[in-house]
Amino acid sequence: MIWLFVIGRIFFFYLVTIKKWKNTEATIIYSQTEWFRSKTDSDNEGWKQIIKYEYSVHDLKYKNDCVTKNISFLSPFKDSAKKYTFAKGQKIQIAYNSINPNNSIIEDRFDFSTLIIPIVFYIFLGVFLF
Repeated sequence: MIWLFVIGRIFFFYLVTIKKWKNTEATIIYSQTEWFRSKTDSDNEGWKQIIKYEYSVHDLKYKNDCVTKNISFLSPFKDSAKKYTFAKGQKIQIAYNSINPNNSIIEDRFDFSTLIIPIVFYIFLGVFLF
């Protein structure tokens, strides 16, 4: 049930909410693949790509690191964690919330692989329960 809520929320964001956002140019200020370990869950660790970017809205500068709302997982392999090939100083397009410009995102499309994770989970759950 939780997966349905999470997927529904992501789906709503990409199909409704982000359509109201505006686009602007941003500059990559940091892009590295780093080892990540959760402070609350010691089992949650792996490689993660960290991307930070800077952009201006009405002559005010903002910084953010939000890349996607789609479900993504940490990788045990450094090379497979690198999804984007951004370089420091590179110009990219982002979407931002015109009401609250602190909210921005690089990836502006729903990734249908986000649906695969809960489907596989429920298939395995069904197989083990029956």
